[in-house]
Amino acid sequence: MYLIVLGAGPEGASLIDLALKDGHEVALIEEDVERARRVLKSHDINVFQGDIAKSNLLEEASADRADALIAATSDDSANLMAMFLGKEYEIKTLISMVNQSNHQSLFERLGVQVLTNPEMIVAKSLYRMMEDSDNE
Repeated sequence: MYLIVLGAGPEGASLIDLALKDGHEVALIEEDVERARRVLKSHDINVFQGDIAKSNLLEEASADRADALIAATSDDSANLMAMFLGKEYEIKTLISMVNQSNHQSLFERLGVQVLTNPEMIVAKSLYRMMEDSDNE
């Protein structure tokens, strides 16, 4: 499977690690130069550095053959732009983090699978682990 990931913050970088371990082909689009360099140093993948809204990065990343586009940035506007462009390229699977829950309906109207409030999901998992250890 060929995945394009937008954003190499903690969530995006971890997603790249998981996808590569499972044998998937991954490309990264990252606006921050230092994050892009960090991924290039640690992984043999195509990295496209720039703003998703100001260039043809999806075209350069071969969006026409992508199976999935996953937006994992902390910027809902960048994630939404990526999903809109992914829809135009007819990428089958569109998944995005949504950092502000009031934006969720915008993504869902495009048919995007959303992960809302990722910090709370992590916090709940950590809390459950703590509760489980208390019950042992």
